[in-house]
Amino acid sequence: MKKAAIAIFSLCCVSLGTLLGSSLTVGTDNAANDFPFSGPFYGYAGTDYQEAYASSDFSGPIEITGIDFFLGDGFTGNLYSGTYTLSLSIISSGIGSLSSTNLSGNLGSDDTVFETVALSGAAPGTLTFTGTPFLYDPSLGNLLLDISVAGGSGVGSTGVAYEDNNGVGTQVARYQNFGGGNGDGFGMVTEFDSNSGAAVAPEPATLSWLLGCGLAGLLFRRSRRQTC
Repeated sequence: MKKAAIAIFSLCCVSLGTLLGSSLTVGTDNAANDFPFSGPFYGYAGTDYQEAYASSDFSGPIEITGIDFFLGDGFTGNLYSGTYTLSLSIISSGIGSLSSTNLSGNLGSDDTVFETVALSGAAPGTLTFTGTPFLYDPSLGNLLLDISVAGGSGVGSTGVAYEDNNGVGTQVARYQNFGGGNGDGFGMVTEFDSNSGAAVAPEPATLSWLLGCGLAGLLFRRSRRQTC
């Protein structure tokens, strides 16, 4: 009985740690992507970048509190200066079937601003955005990240590039007016952070599980006392 209690208690501790804080990386580093943090190519507007993530990338609901991108190997330089607004929404469309021209039409009805921030200066190895928590439930549809850029300065790409899928696989897709190369398989490698277990009330099933953890802990303590 003691061994069973130890096993249950250990499993509960792992699950509780996942609830309180975790991260998930979507995409594979196959190349590097200039857009949007290096600015537009010549002749392009460079005002809106979108990346769609398949619901199958996520094992369950996640409250997104941070979004990270990773500088490609060998790339240095400055970010494209401007004010970046990141928003998140849930979409019913397949990630490879969005519009490359009507970007606003791709947004979900729950489109929510995650963070607005002015960027400039040297590109960091990990570019991190920390904003208003967004609860994403993959059972409701795919996830869309929209990055709009206002007041961008400079003409042409700065040469900075972040890790990108480079058209491989079906985990991510991108749509933007910074240059060419849209559709399924394109898009930056993205890490979603979640560290807000206390901010979301547990579902009834989760609450029952946590109560079970407490019971397992009590059984373990009683077993230890009886065998000492």
